[in-house]
Amino acid sequence: MAATNIKNRKHSIILGVLFCALVCYFVATLISLRTTVSAEEKSLEDLKTSYQQQLDENAELEMIIENGNEADYIEKVAREQYGYAKPDERVYYDSSAS
Repeated sequence: MAATNIKNRKHSIILGVLFCALVCYFVATLISLRTTVSAEEKSLEDLKTSYQQQLDENAELEMIIENGNEADYIEKVAREQYGYAKPDERVYYDSSAS
């Protein structure tokens, strides 16, 4: 009878350790998945923002094409993106704004 008790106790300890290991594995997996989901949600928000900006830019370009203001648009892009200016034009920059 004592041998049976010792054998049952060993099985209980082994099962307890395995159960604890299994619970730890599931908790670690859950934390890892939650971190991945959070990162993917952030990425999705960034993509949505980028998509909306692209839609706004497309709407602006369509309006320019419809109104025939290509020259104004080219001038705007040249000034804002490339820093161009007209001949004999003075451009002043506000260094305190930065």
